[in-house]
Amino acid sequence: MTASSTLGSFWKMIKSTLSEFKKVDPMTEASSLAFTTIFAIPGVLIITLMVASTFYDPEAVHHALYSQAGSFIGADTAKDLEGMVKEAGKSSEGLFAKITGIFALVVSATAAFASLQKSLNKIWRVEPEPGRAILRYLLSRLVSLGLIAAFGFLLLVSMILETVLVAVADRLGGAAEERTWFFTILAVVVSYGVISLVFAIVFKFLPDVRIKWRSVWTGAFFTAALFTIGKFLIGLYIAKSGAGDAYGAGGAIIILLLWVYYASIILLFGAQYTNVAAREHGDAVVPAPHASLKTVPK
Repeated sequence: MTASSTLGSFWKMIKSTLSEFKKVDPMTEASSLAFTTIFAIPGVLIITLMVASTFYDPEAVHHALYSQAGSFIGADTAKDLEGMVKEAGKSSEGLFAKITGIFALVVSATAAFASLQKSLNKIWRVEPEPGRAILRYLLSRLVSLGLIAAFGFLLLVSMILETVLVAVADRLGGAAEERTWFFTILAVVVSYGVISLVFAIVFKFLPDVRIKWRSVWTGAFFTAALFTIGKFLIGLYIAKSGAGDAYGAGGAIIILLLWVYYASIILLFGAQYTNVAAREHGDAVVPAPHASLKTVPK
């Protein structure tokens, strides 16, 4: 296949994605996701930190997580987020209070993923079968909890790889300009790989549909590229516009909402692209056992 035909095929898929993406009302879906996620963030971060801290130094894990968050939403907002997580993670006195607190934490942490699952099902045009609401609820919460645990492991892997890269750079003489550039590019490639893996896990396991890995990876790599570019542009917009300045102490919440809103649009567009890629590959949409294809009126 020539470069021109490959580019033409890609452009055709983009146009098809844009056309179908408009039908799922992405702005409303992204708004719903942003609203749900803002309440789920503390729970998600606490569980992620618990998983990663089980295998690695807790202080290093905390530093790595909030440093990454700072590169997305700014250092000041990351510090405010850290304060929110610390308050949410304070343990209550008494066994009943602790059990209730853990249960509330899990429910709030998985709520965002349950909302995302609904949006992804809308893109794939599948819906849970009537009479299986309780089963679907339990499955979605278990899958969501598994995804959060997986993100904890990915954070750990990312930290280890970064530590190895720094150690190798020091041993080889990281001050040399050529080596500095090499390891900077390598770090970007590793980061891109981890982000791609995150999207692949979400696209493969969250929607109530069975998708072949070749389509999942096509969508994941594309979405990771969009996310990497979008992360820079969203961060630039937030920094230059002073979006949260007018809200005083509540500015951190506004910045988080804005960031999650735009990130949700990118993720949903990537999911729609994955749907188009699956059709291009000739893969049939197979619903999960507890779901069925949604009838779309002509």
